[in-house]
Amino acid sequence: MWRSLGNIIEMFVYAAVYLIIALISLKVIGATFTTDFEKRISEDNNTGLALICAALFIGLAILLSTVVR
Repeated sequence: MWRSLGNIIEMFVYAAVYLIIALISLKVIGATFTTDFEKRISEDNNTGLALICAALFIGLAILLSTVVR
């Protein structure tokens, strides 16, 4: 039981680290390109930019999963 609880806590820690890294990288990329991602995606319906952001999150998830193993 304690091992399962430890695995669950570890999973939440890694998820929190991933979210922090993803948000920081999104802000860095947003500052680099000087555009407001949320406005361009939601109001302008920019599907291409949404796909780029999704690819960024998927790439970070793959990178973090290789680090965890």
